[in-house]
Order: sequence, then structure tokens, then C-alpha cells
Amino acid sequence: MELKWLEDFVSVAKLRNFSHAAKARHTTQPALSRRVKALEIWYGTTLFDRSTYPVTLTPAAAAFLPLAEQIVADLYRSRREARAELGASGRTIKFAMPHSLAVSFFPKWWRRQEGHHHLTATVIAADFDECVELLLSGVCPFLFCYRHDAVPDGLESHGVRGVQVGHDRLAPVSAKDAAGNVLFDLQARETSATPLLAYTKTSFLGKIASMLHARLEAHANVTLRYESALVEALKAEALVGEGVAWLPEAMIQPELHAGRLQIVGDASLTAALQIWLYRPSTSSSALASELLDLIWDQDPSTTRGAASASPFSRAWR
Repeated sequence: MELKWLEDFVSVAKLRNFSHAAKARHTTQPALSRRVKALEIWYGTTLFDRSTYPVTLTPAAAAFLPLAEQIVADLYRSRREARAELGASGRTIKFAMPHSLAVSFFPKWWRRQEGHHHLTATVIAADFDECVELLLSGVCPFLFCYRHDAVPDGLESHGVRGVQVGHDRLAPVSAKDAAGNVLFDLQARETSATPLLAYTKTSFLGKIASMLHARLEAHANVTLRYESALVEALKAEALVGEGVAWLPEAMIQPELHAGRLQIVGDASLTAALQIWLYRPSTSSSALASELLDLIWDQDPSTTRGAASASPFSRAWR
């Protein structure tokens, strides 16, 4: 039995709606439904009458709900106390972020933070949904992620605050042949379909890349060759000449400089990415507050109160 099963059960029990509960839990409805079903199997009885709208609790669920709420509350309280004690002695702070930012952005950003040498940074790399869960559950007091105006991340509804700390660009790239010629030139009229290396459509970068794919398909013949949620996987496929991949430019600088990859197409096929740092609106961690002040006061890349910034960046402090 997993803790998230209990959290899902409590959320559905309170909202009486699987769709609303999935949104509140920052997950998909099918995933939440599967976990609730798994809890019902483990518990040995049905917990919700799904034939009604809104859904209703079975007698077993009504009896189980107070216990489930208490278990969740006690576990998180115990963890907060243990981590507060560890943080006070170990000076360790955790960051959640996508794999690509862990590789291309965070190391340089962390070195720029003056006065951080007495702190130990622990990076947990995961997909966007898992990173959000790590932030909201208190596992990580900070979250790094990409943002794009066309793809709302929904974090505002979870009571978090953020500040822009960097930027990048999602650009289409192709490998070159032995003679140094690009394998797939998106500006040329290809006689055969151009193979695309795509993100899964439900991922954050997948949603942005899908818009760029649509622009390309308006005037070019393309075919899907490979799909993955991992930036590193698409980069590896692009390097061996399997097709065109849209990759964060900062992550492929060595390959661009070495001539192993080349940006193809025109500017309309690229997308500007913002890099944001988030934290919960309230935090009992003195260490997190200390690092927050350090970032805000000393990082020259931080966007503070700009007109284009999110309204909760202006309420960061």
C-alpha cells in the first residue's frame, strides 16, 4: 500500500469527483482512478459508488476516511520533524527539476550563488508531474522547471510562488553526414518525409513541440520516427541521424560547437523557454528561507516584478 493511494482516496472523498481530485492532485484522471482501484483491492472492498454523480462513499469508506486522514497527517508531521532535524545539522537542501535542467542549467546556476558553500544541494531529477508532487508534498522545498506562455502549468492553484531565473530556447536540430552536410534541412523541399523525434504529447516539452510540429507540417511532409519523454533519449537519437529533434539549446551547446548537431529550419520553428524557480508560499524551513534570500539578493538573472512576470513572482518575498 502506498501513501499516495491514501492521499488520492482522501481527495476524491472530499471533492466527490474523480476529475476534480485528479486536478487537485496534479495527475491524470486515469492514473488517479488506477490508484484508487489499487487501494480498494488492497483494502478488500469498494470505497466509492461510481454510479452516482457526484460519487458517494460506501459505508466502509465513510468509516475509513478519518483513519486515512490521520495516517496521512501523522506521516507528514513525522517526516517534517525528521527533516527539520536533519536540515539543521546537515545544511542540506533539495531541488526537484527535469533531467535536462539538472544537466544543462543547475550546475552553473548553483555556482553563481555566492555564500552557498556552507550548503549541500541535493538534486532530484524527474518528469514535471513528479517534480510538482515532490514540491507540494514537502520532499523538495524548491522546484526548477520550464515555462511557456502557451502551456499553463497550473501551479498558481497550488499556492506556490516563483521567480524567473533563466531562459532557453527549444530548437529543431539535425545531425550531419561524413561530409559535414546536414541530414535533414527543414527549409529545403525534401522528396521523402522528414523523420521527427518527438516527446510524448502529455509531457511539458511535448505540448510545446507539438505546436512547432504543426507549423512544420503545414508546408512539409513529415513522419514520426521515435517518441520519448526524455530529452536525453531524443538527443541520442538525433546524434545518430535518426531524425529531427526539438531540444533545449543550452543542453546541446557542446554538440553544436563540435558540429555534431546543427539547428535547422527558421525562427518560426523555435520556442522561447523561461526557467523558473518555485517554492511553496509558506515554509517552516529556515534553511529554505535563507537560500531564498540568497537567490533573490544576489542572482543577477532573477526577474523581479517585471510586467511580463507571473503575479506570484512579485509576491515571492
